[in-house]
Amino acid sequence: MSGNQDPVIILVEPQLGKNIGMCARAMLNCGLTRLRLVNPRDGWPQETARATAADADRVIDSAEVFATLDEAIADCHRVYATTARNRSQTVPVLTAEAAAAEMKSTTEGKGSIAVLFGPEASGLDGEAIARADTLVRFPTNPEFSSLNLAQAVLLLGWEWRRVAVDETVIPAPEAATREELDGFLTRLTETLDEKGFFLTESMKPHSLQSLRTLFTKTGATQQEVKLLHGVLTALGRKDK
Repeated sequence: MSGNQDPVIILVEPQLGKNIGMCARAMLNCGLTRLRLVNPRDGWPQETARATAADADRVIDSAEVFATLDEAIADCHRVYATTARNRSQTVPVLTAEAAAAEMKSTTEGKGSIAVLFGPEASGLDGEAIARADTLVRFPTNPEFSSLNLAQAVLLLGWEWRRVAVDETVIPAPEAATREELDGFLTRLTETLDEKGFFLTESMKPHSLQSLRTLFTKTGATQQEVKLLHGVLTALGRKDK
């Protein structure tokens, strides 16, 4: 295996090149690039796959082809199999969300993992399921649970990305330093003095403290402090 510890997506006996291409697109949407194909029905490479990959060429170009599933998973430490069917095997079953979290723990321990997806028409058979450590189910409508191949890859990839690249917290803009805030407050005080804002010298300290508290508790960013400086500049211009 390469140093890349992202999951390997394995399509077992995929039937249509266009579906492989759409899977490649779904993978790259989620930052996944390692695609393996087991005995694709129409051989490989396929131009129809590239056409539907929508510029996910890096996934298509690096795809590996294997004659058997055992060969495709030989270097993997854990194997997950996606299925919507009820199976008789006593294999643990996780939702895609829970499976992604478990996969992340495995890769952090430097283990390599594979996720199996079955043929479009029938899904994974019993022999493929038997190779899996864990089954993955998508909580779709029980009255209409079937997903197409690319949809399944995208849903799994999306859950993986959620745990692998936590983007739930958007970085806040850089806050202004106290020095920057003090610089603005000093300039504000001078401007207010010039405009006669402070009615008496005795009230000035209290007013300044209130202004400092106001601007401090807002948690102004550097950009906002620059904007406030711009306001003071505009107010200080002489009318033409």
